Amino acid sequence: MMKDKNRAANQVLADMMFFDYLKEKVGERKTKTGAYYDLLEKATAGFIAPFLKNHEYALQADQCHVTISDLAVEWHWHRATVRAFLDKLEEMGYVRRTRFAKSVVITVTFATFSSGETPSFYTGHIGSGIAYDLDKALSEWINGNLSDEEVGEICGQYHEAGLKRLADESDKDHSGDKPTIKAGAETEFVQEIVERVSVAGLKRAIRNSRFDDPTDFLEFFHKELEGDWTSLLEASNIIAKMIMDAGNDGAANSSSETDMLATLRQPFRALLAKYQERDSTIL
Repeated sequence: MMKDKNRAANQVLADMMFFDYLKEKVGERKTKTGAYYDLLEKATAGFIAPFLKNHEYALQADQCHVTISDLAVEWHWHRATVRAFLDKLEEMGYVRRTRFAKSVVITVTFATFSSGETPSFYTGHIGSGIAYDLDKALSEWINGNLSDEEVGEICGQYHEAGLKRLADESDKDHSGDKPTIKAGAETEFVQEIVERVSVAGLKRAIRNSRFDDPTDFLEFFHKELEGDWTSLLEASNIIAKMIMDAGNDGAANSSSETDMLATLRQPFRALLAKYQERDSTIL
């Protein structure tokens, strides 16, 4: 009895990155950890099964609209096993369900942070660890676990701490009062943060397509390109340019705001290019 009480009282801090690390590939069948992570991703993305797109239910935050049959196919489980799994998750308080005749809306329970509070692993240490710590925060933003405001505050904290570090590392001015930052150091530091945010923005946009079906492109490679890798590289380069240059010919719903944002595409791409030159693992 005491053991069960201890298990109920002891809680651990776990985020989606942790569950992503834990999930394992065991043949085609998902493990329970993998299935739970799939629900986390679907709820974060507001996933709606294709044939439910016209359903009148309006999803709220942290919800997904699915069918038991679809989950059974994706996870390679029996439908009864899927139902039992969801029953247990709901019993333990990790999900809530709104049932319809042929589908179910699943609300995943996420831990929330009060205003101004940030997860404990964002330590604010600036220096050689900025790449690791800031990228960790941006990864949470990419996955939808942190809002624009939360990560914006974290970026601001890193910026302030970074300027302080740069000042501390610089020689003091002739008066001996305040440390001064070496010329160009602040600009380079700010650019590094902006570069990382731009890469995160690209990754977040790409991540929105993770539930789309890649079959057509795979068939294009096998049938049209006949498995030729050089042709694949050429085709991929052209398609990537089409994506990056989307709207170059002017959008139908053009406005002064969208026109202004369109002028920022070239410097945005330049930032990505500079970052990629230094880090080949950009994607």
